[in-house]
Amino acid sequence: MKNSLFKRAIATAAAVPLALTQCLTYANAVSTDFVKAPAQNVQEGESLKLENLLYIPAEETVSTWNQTLSAAIASIGAEDGEVDVAKFRDDILSKAGAYKEAAAYALDQCIIPNKVNYEITGENDVVITGKISEPDLNLKIANTPADALHRIADSYNAPALKNVDYSTVKIGGDFKITIGTSALASGKKVAVTFAYTTADGTYGIGELPAYAIKKIEEIRKIDEAAIEKEVAADKVDEAKAKYNAKIDLIIDKLKKAERAVDKTLKADKNATYSDVSGLISDTNGWLKANGINRQLPGTASEIAAKEFIVKAYDTAIKTIDSKGVVDISAADLGGFADSIKNVTFSLANGKAEGIGTFDDAEQAEVKAWVEKNGYAFVDSYKKITAKVDFSGIKSVDAGSVEVEIERILVTDTTTTTQVTTTSTETTSTTSTESTSTTTEETTTTDTTSTTTETTSTSTETTSTTSETTSTSTTSETTSTTSETTSTTSETTSTSTDTTSTSTETTPVVTTVFTKVYATANTENAFYLNTETEFDKAQLSNVILHTVRIEAAVKEDGTIDETTKKETEIEAKDITADVSFGSATPANTYEKTNTSFKYKVPVSANGSVLKDVDGNDFTVTVFIGVKGDINLDNMANSVDASQALAFYAKTSTQGRGVYDVQLSESNLVLTPKSVYDEFAAFLGDVHHVSGAVVDRFATKDKRLIDANDASNILAFYAKRMNSANDQMTDAEIWEDILA
Repeated sequence: MKNSLFKRAIATAAAVPLALTQCLTYANAVSTDFVKAPAQNVQEGESLKLENLLYIPAEETVSTWNQTLSAAIASIGAEDGEVDVAKFRDDILSKAGAYKEAAAYALDQCIIPNKVNYEITGENDVVITGKISEPDLNLKIANTPADALHRIADSYNAPALKNVDYSTVKIGGDFKITIGTSALASGKKVAVTFAYTTADGTYGIGELPAYAIKKIEEIRKIDEAAIEKEVAADKVDEAKAKYNAKIDLIIDKLKKAERAVDKTLKADKNATYSDVSGLISDTNGWLKANGINRQLPGTASEIAAKEFIVKAYDTAIKTIDSKGVVDISAADLGGFADSIKNVTFSLANGKAEGIGTFDDAEQAEVKAWVEKNGYAFVDSYKKITAKVDFSGIKSVDAGSVEVEIERILVTDTTTTTQVTTTSTETTSTTSTESTSTTTEETTTTDTTSTTTETTSTSTETTSTTSETTSTSTTSETTSTTSETTSTTSETTSTSTDTTSTSTETTPVVTTVFTKVYATANTENAFYLNTETEFDKAQLSNVILHTVRIEAAVKEDGTIDETTKKETEIEAKDITADVSFGSATPANTYEKTNTSFKYKVPVSANGSVLKDVDGNDFTVTVFIGVKGDINLDNMANSVDASQALAFYAKTSTQGRGVYDVQLSESNLVLTPKSVYDEFAAFLGDVHHVSGAVVDRFATKDKRLIDANDASNILAFYAKRMNSANDQMTDAEIWEDILA
């Protein structure tokens, strides 16, 4: 939150103590009574090392690091001290960019003089407190409302604007961060609360952007009244417009921060990495895609070696641990992070979880214990699970952190199965002896006997005889002896004059199966090719249908549609579960796609949804380059020219936006074309406060004017400058619009 004096003050007051707090739980073990702790694995006289916290006895599978640490905190009792924020002043200012002057004032005048303090309470919680003084809102500091008002004062000869009464605007307050380490005595989850208490009430850290907007609007209202009073009447509107243009930039930045909070709470991501470096690389990709001109070093060890990190960590340790009991360095923590493999990360509904594995330092002892107990040892390793719940960030109850360390033991076991085989022999023998006879003559046989034989069943069967004439036949009967199961069959032979009729019936084959498909209300949406997430607002009322289908099957194997019967078993609303998998506007966009149109598959719970026809369920998106009004996949002077022409026709000629075509692209057939709407989305690079500028805004809700043309030209000039070759488009736009 670097976009105003208030935001810089909050960020400085909160970020540094929060960073130092990472070390406090280790640094609390400063008493020589530490050796009395339960689950003890540190010998008397030795320092607490990282391996002591990761240790698990050979015969156990779950770490009790929390109990060891809790006992260490309890052994030293209540303690307090001061965090020397002044040591970090230069580091903070070096990263403040265009807000360096505001950051310097906030630190030097509003925070450092009041001190930032820490305390280990009698309940063993860690509490960090600080105070932010009321700033001088008349002081001209770059990129603040006072700066904007001073410019108006100088331009319109209104010196009184440099001394406005802001007594009703209260910004200062007290912040308090509480880390609930008292819970470590019985569990592994630590709750964290953040409260900023002002004259207006108490706010959570996620509420600060909205609070800052509220305060800027209070200042705006006072300043506008002062301009109306001090500036000549015929110049008031002009002066207010210039003033508001500057304030709108500040408000836009704060709204961006507010949206970032909401976006983070709604984020849905699942990823797997071979190690921590993969996660860092993914993070750098996100930073770059979002126009943030910062890149993390490639490994956790390199991050831990950064000067600011080392200084923050060492300051915390030396401030608290005057006896040198803790021997855990930032390098130790970085090295451990780099040793973690098979990393999985998930984020949903404001809750993040990371899981990874690392080597079992006690493997030799584990092997000996396993074999002693009669098992075959195969392997052992440790698993760490870290859960961060920040779903309450927009309240005082900011969230919690939970860490579990376990041993995964792999052994071989031998299983013996006894099988008993029972043999039963039943023999029934029928001997039949026939003499082969050859007869050459005409024989008339009145009766032909047909016998039906049924196994293991006594059956009475009537044999049917037809009157026929047999021709000369040679037959040979071979005497045969066979071993069969005895069968009793009783047959009565009857002589009848009848005609035999044979009927063949083909059985009906029926199939039953389940079909699952999705339906939803969808809306087309526009995106920039630098964006890293698709918007789930494109979807509503997403229903997953489960249908039972029963139908006859034809001889060719196809379903007889005339017999098809469908019964819906379930219709479940899964709107909250949908995502776009790994697809993003940035990785979906292709410069060669001159239609700008894409079909993006929709997923739920890790699987791509299907429509009623069995195809992937998709939404339609249009992805393009920011500033590209003429739709040729680049932003240049041609786009700026078309923006100015559109502005002239709609502002001076009184024509409506749907009477004038913005883009001269061949894709645009009329001013109401979807492609002209898309061009308006890409060309609306400069947003004024209060305007509806989200991706679903229509052309008549946007303002395409000289500001957009000017910014597009500025982008083109920077993009053509070889000195900016290392900058992404997003980084250049961020620089221009800041």
